[in-house]
Amino acid sequence: MRRIAAHGDFFGLGLTAAVVHVCSRSAAPTPPAPTAKTAPALRALALAQVLALAACPAPPLSPTTTASPRAGRTWEIGRAGWALSGVSGDGTTVFAASTSTPSAAGASVTTAIAAIGAGRPGDAPAWRAELTGAGGPLASVAGKVIAVLAGRGVIAGVALRGEPGAVLAALDARTGAPAWQLAVDATEWAVVTSLAAAADGMIVGGSFAGTLRIGGSVVSSAGKSDGFAARVTAAGAVAWLIRIGGPGADAVQGVAAAGDRVAVAGTFGPGADVLGQPLAAFDDRSPAGDGFVAALDAGGARRWARSFGGPEDETVAGVAIDARGRVAVAASVRATVHVGDADLVAKGPADGLVAWWSADGAPGAAVLLGGTDFDGLRAIVASGDRVVVAGFYAGSIRLGERTVTAGGGDDSFLAALDATGRLVEAWPVTGEGREEVAALAAIPGGFVAGITHTAAAMVGDDALSAPADPLSGAAVMARALR
Repeated sequence: MRRIAAHGDFFGLGLTAAVVHVCSRSAAPTPPAPTAKTAPALRALALAQVLALAACPAPPLSPTTTASPRAGRTWEIGRAGWALSGVSGDGTTVFAASTSTPSAAGASVTTAIAAIGAGRPGDAPAWRAELTGAGGPLASVAGKVIAVLAGRGVIAGVALRGEPGAVLAALDARTGAPAWQLAVDATEWAVVTSLAAAADGMIVGGSFAGTLRIGGSVVSSAGKSDGFAARVTAAGAVAWLIRIGGPGADAVQGVAAAGDRVAVAGTFGPGADVLGQPLAAFDDRSPAGDGFVAALDAGGARRWARSFGGPEDETVAGVAIDARGRVAVAASVRATVHVGDADLVAKGPADGLVAWWSADGAPGAAVLLGGTDFDGLRAIVASGDRVVVAGFYAGSIRLGERTVTAGGGDDSFLAALDATGRLVEAWPVTGEGREEVAALAAIPGGFVAGITHTAAAMVGDDALSAPADPLSGAAVMARALR
């Protein structure tokens, strides 16, 4: 067991942090206790307190790194009044967005974006920028950091239609200087749920109602709400924009890009289509939502689209493209779910689902992760030929050859799987309180995850101390995949 200790000021905001000494098993001094209480709205506004990455004395993670995942690091971070909203990384630097908690109903919020280098633990960030609006996903693209900022009225200097709307704000990755802003807004509302770095820019995914405008591109929803995907260049120009949906409530909840391939995943109701290809619902007469995944080419044209589902609602956590072009989707499913030619039955009220399709859309492996209680998945990223998923569970769950049991509340886990569905590595996140894997991002050769905890907890073999304020407990782990 490794004890999390040591502290520093990562965000330049008086942030208390704790860094694990992964090169030895000796403990560092206990970090000082927070001096202020975190507002009750903290969890509702974002998924974690802050996310940052610092390198070991060993070389930075890269696709050729052979270090064991145990050679990564875990550290605890917490600051009252701020919460994680997004993270991206390039293997040497992580860019983290942390959003302030409003002091009163209707008060404005601010998002601080920081560039955290691979220097010594406790080093100040290379730069920090503050922008108006609630933070969302981040992406690192061609020397820029792209941040999603949500809100109403004027956000980051851009007037928005609808409530809410969003702005893509680009910052110089070296200095944090503003580069450009792009409105993502609709006559009713628009939400950006995901960003994925692409060869010459990024893929943006989300949902909207009414008429959506991004730059000079416009689409209108066909029903209650639709999903959308757009390709935006590193210079802020819109290359294409597509709508996905039908007469019901439809959504895009994950996007991914690799080379000239784009993947989109989300949920849909009866009558929805992907660029003219109807999506087959499990039951056309049921209001329950099913899941879909679609592959597009670099120009936004449909390559193929597939659906999966059952008699109950499915939720989609994300999509990833591995090094062989396979597309993997993470979801949470209930009862029986039909995927490809297989019918999978959840062990409890809900289980997590990971399903693969080949580059040409042929169904591959599909596995459920869960126990006899309410379990599911929150995120997925690809690293080489494998995927890493983040999930949650109550009661007990089996992770490979190991059975883990939740402590006083819901616990979480991270797991790496190969394309056959075999679990090759797992990191339980357990304790006597509530633990969540609140954020997950791919970095070259591995991944970084943000974790929140309300009491003393274990992240794999690393021990996290109980936070003075249960709402302020947060930790980060970075691992390389062999």
